[in-house]
Order: sequence, then structure tokens, then C-alpha cells
Amino acid sequence: MDIVSKGKGSATTASNAASAASSTSAALLRVAFFVIAVVLGWLLVELPWNDNIIGIAPSYAAANLAIVALLGGIVFLIGQRTRISLAVFVALCLFIGVANFYIITFKGQPILPADLFALSTAASVAGGYTLFLTPRLVGCLLAFAAFCVALRLWCPARHITRWDVIVNCIAAALLIAFCAIKYQSTDIKSEFNVTVDVWDVRGSYGSQGTLLCFLSRAQELTPAEPEGFSDEVLSHVLEPFESSAHQSASSALAAKDGAAQSAEGAEGSKTAADTAKLPNVIAIMNETFSDLSSYPGLEGSNAQPAYFKEVQADSLVAGDLYVSAMGGGTCNSEFEFLTGSSMGNMGGGVYPYVLYDLDGTENLAAYFDRLGYDTHAIHPAEASNWRRDRIYEQLGFDSFDDITTMEGADTFRDLVTDKATYERVLEKIDAGDGPQFVFDVTIQNHGGYDTGLVPEEDQVHLDSDAVDNPEIDEFLAAMHQSDEDLRWLIDELNKRDEPTIVVFFGDHQPGFADWLFEHTYNKSVDDATIEEVQARYHTPYFIWANAAARAEDSSLELEKIGTDTVTSLNYLGAMLVEAAGLPGTVHQKYLEHLRETLPAVNLNGYQDATGTWHWFEEEIATPEQAAAQEALDDYAIVQYDDLFRKNSPYKEG
Repeated sequence: MDIVSKGKGSATTASNAASAASSTSAALLRVAFFVIAVVLGWLLVELPWNDNIIGIAPSYAAANLAIVALLGGIVFLIGQRTRISLAVFVALCLFIGVANFYIITFKGQPILPADLFALSTAASVAGGYTLFLTPRLVGCLLAFAAFCVALRLWCPARHITRWDVIVNCIAAALLIAFCAIKYQSTDIKSEFNVTVDVWDVRGSYGSQGTLLCFLSRAQELTPAEPEGFSDEVLSHVLEPFESSAHQSASSALAAKDGAAQSAEGAEGSKTAADTAKLPNVIAIMNETFSDLSSYPGLEGSNAQPAYFKEVQADSLVAGDLYVSAMGGGTCNSEFEFLTGSSMGNMGGGVYPYVLYDLDGTENLAAYFDRLGYDTHAIHPAEASNWRRDRIYEQLGFDSFDDITTMEGADTFRDLVTDKATYERVLEKIDAGDGPQFVFDVTIQNHGGYDTGLVPEEDQVHLDSDAVDNPEIDEFLAAMHQSDEDLRWLIDELNKRDEPTIVVFFGDHQPGFADWLFEHTYNKSVDDATIEEVQARYHTPYFIWANAAARAEDSSLELEKIGTDTVTSLNYLGAMLVEAAGLPGTVHQKYLEHLRETLPAVNLNGYQDATGTWHWFEEEIATPEQAAAQEALDDYAIVQYDDLFRKNSPYKEG
């Protein structure tokens, strides 16, 4: 019996040892597959789009791998350390890489943190673009498939007990807490020497890694007070404009009161009250409206919007307008125009419409409301795009007409035409009892430009030997349609007796501007000077008055500023008020003054009084540049106060 028992004990011990060895071997295999998943996951984040992956410095590569490992660890633990959890993690990495590829292709820049707040907007406009595969994307898909096959064949399955679930969930929670605390306490920008170039985000991601740059930019979404900010500095900057703003408002009110008194007893003729009536104001932000004839080799071609140029020549003020968006980001152009703020003070990858509460912010809708105007916004797309339904309410618009109010409207390339929105603008003016302010954000020219939906009779071909591209041809067909619709609107307004002021501008250039630049300038966008960068960041504009506003018996004090005036979008609202002879606020008077020292500023840089462009944080070399930089510092303080301090003493409301 003893011999038999000893034999059984030895067999049991050997079996336990074999089981333990097998369990250890399985655990080691799972660890090995986790390591492979981390490395493969990082590669799949970068490879679909990054041509510079082998050029990423080891320190940046190590940091990105650490981030991937932490994220992979969280997914692995939540997924109970199973083969499926590893496959899901690598699939997520592949999704990030592929999404980045398409976003870079269509917008020119990779995913930024603020993009995550606008996923519904991205989804609603994605139908205008065509997805496609490249050999590199196919290779990434095959690598993912091979990894899944290897998991199935060689990675041991796990038997999961209740205690395994508890332990793994606790470990995942602890790892998430560690990552959150570490992220909050680490300044990625300084500790890892990360620089995300605001005008070449793709280059920064490509040289320093997607995840490291993404997390660095995410830390900058919440704005910090500008250096030197204080109530004393703010007062020093704005107080000089208080008296002129108050005088301007008092003069306007006196003129209106005098006109009303003169109107008493007037019969059978146009009264003074009629002539003193405030003008209707129409602001048109035309989707992707651009003059591509500014590119080398396209001068004098049909890339120039012909009728638009005629209107510019007859305008109160017109010229080139520097913006902070290119290929997308329409909401930031709206933001700059309506608020007088500049994205140059906020940095790249920031979308104020989706990130901030703009209630109480100085803006044109609130300004015109205080003057007694009815205020309306029009945009023939989903109201929730860029949170316009909430933002327009915060800014003070009385009404907002979105796509749901324009059923049956005419379309071009399956998008509501400019003319259809202009007809709605005139309906708003006709329905109102007093002066009307209408902000019309068109959509007809929206990308992409490979839809093939342009009718044969409306097709346009670029008449230049320098460029031959079907996307440009479709874009020009849309531009030609916009030009004709503008002609219709101008003719209609000139027939009317009501004084009307129109400001018209393009929100940004089309998404193929990068390609067009490289083709016509014969150099990479990565090698562009600041002046060459700005070639992709300007659109044309004008501020125009109809015949009734210019009539001899009109009491409007229109200001002819000039038809070759270069400026930037943040100033356009104040310029509108000035040109129309309307009373300016403290902020508007300040912007008028600021423009003398800082004629233009956008996301890329700023222009000094001599018209010379400079990068932000560029070494000061001239007195004009020094003055512009000082003005820019003051501007950042004024803008921060307006946007983020709800109880500022300089709020007009």
C-alpha cells in the first residue's frame, strides 16, 4: 500500500508540475503577444499616413510606445486578458491610423483633440467625400489580419473565473487612475519637448508621433490666462476707446431722435425718419469661396470669379482677407467674424464653438440686437453641426433657419444653392418691421469635388496650361454658380428702397489647396515661408452698399475705406460697422485702432505695419515688429477677458 501511495503521490506531483509549467508557458505566450500587440498597434497608428515613421527620434518613439502600452494594458485588463481583447486593441489602433489617413487626405491635417467634440458634424459632411484604399492601407489591413490569425493559432485561451474578473477590473481601474493622475501632473510639452506646429500639425505628428502630440494638444484646450493679465492692464488697453464709443452711440441716438421729431407732420413725401432708418445688414459667409487665380500660372484665368470682382470694385471696402482655416473648420471662421477674436491667440486644433460657452461674449448678433435689429442666422445643414443650434442662441440670434426649414430648396451638386439662401435672406428682411441683421452661412461649394454631379451645361474647365485637375474643374463650376447667384442678389437689392449693407467673404480655401500650392509653387508645403503659407489662408471679401443706401437723400454716413484693403477675418465685423457709419462699441473701436499696428493676424502668424508677415514667437528684428508684438500681447489679454470672464467690466450687454 505504501509503495502504491508513493507512486500516486509522485504522479500527482509530476502532473501538478507539468500543469504549472504549462500555465507559466501560456502566461509567457500571452505576455509575448501583448508586447507584439503594443508594437504592432503603434505601427498601425502611424503607418497608414506617416511617411516619416523611420525618422521619429528614439525618445519620441519610446514615449509613444509607452502610451500605447498603457492604453493596451487598460483594454487587455478590461477584456480579461483574452485573445479577443488583444485583437480589439490592435483594431482600435488600426482605426486611429486609417481615420487619420482619410482626415489628412480630405482636410490636410490629422485628428486633433477638439475634433472629438465634433464627430456628429464630421459624420454629416462625410458623404461628400469618397473613401479609397492605398497599397499601404491594404498592407496594414493584412498585418492586422495576420496578427488575428496568429492569436487564434498560437496564443493560449484563458479560462476566466469570477476572481479573475474581479482582480482584472480592479487592476484596470488602478491603471486608469494612474494614467489620469500622471497625465494631469505631467506637462507633456515641456517634459517631452513636444512642439505641435499650429500650421503644420501633420509634420509635428509625423516627426514626434501621433499619440504624444495628440495628448500634448489636449492639455492646451483649456485656455490659461495670458502672461501679464490683470484688470489694470485691461483698463490701460481699453479705456482710451470708451469715450469715442460712447460719443458714437450718443450721436447715433441723437440722429434717430431728431429724425423722428422731423417726421412729425410730414405728409405725402419721404420723411426724415425714413431717410434716417438704420440699414439692413446682410453678412454672407460663402462656403469655400476663393480666388484661385492668385496661384502662380493661374493669373488671368477663369479661376477668378468675374462678377465678384466687379462688385469689389464698387464696394466701400474690399480686398484679401486672411483666415485661420483651410479645407475645413468653417466654425472658426464664423467665430472670428462674429466675435472679433483671433484664432492666433488660441492655437491650432481649437474649435471654440464646440469647446466653450460663448454666452455673454461680445459679438455682432448681440451688437445689432442692442441697436434694435432683429437678428437671424441661416445655414442649410444640420442645426447641430458645430453646435450651431446652441452657439447661435448663446450669441443672441433671434432665429436660426437650418436645413429642416428649407425643404424643396434648389440644389447644386446635391447641396442647397446660394440663391436659395439669398431668397430666404430677403424673406427675413421683408417679414421684419425694423432693420434686420441676417447672417447667411452657405453650403453650395462644400467639398469634396469629385462627386461628378455637375450638369453638363454647368461644367467648367480651368483655362490654364499650368493645372489640369478634375477636382478643380468641379470646384470652379460651383464657384461660377456662386458668382451668378451673387449677381442675382445684388440686382435684387439695388431694386429695393430700403438701404442695405452687404458683407461677403469666403470662409477658407478648398481642401486641395495643399496640392495646388505644391503644384504651382513647385515646392513642398513643409518648405514654405510664412508668406507662402499664407497663400493658402486668404479669401476675397467686400463690404457693399445698395443704391438706396448711397442715394443723396440717405442719411447714412457711409465710409469708403478702399477696394484693395488687406485685413484678417477678426477685424471684418468692426470694419463693417465703420463702413456702414454705425456706432462702434469699445471693442470695435479698439479693433479699428489695433489694425493700424497689427494689420492682419491669423492662426499662422501676424503682419506688422509695413505689411511684413512674421511667425509667432519669431525673434524681434524691427521697431514695427516690436510694436506689432506688443499689440498682439495686449490683444490676447482683451480677447481672454471677453471670452472667458463673464463679469468683465467691458461687457456691453
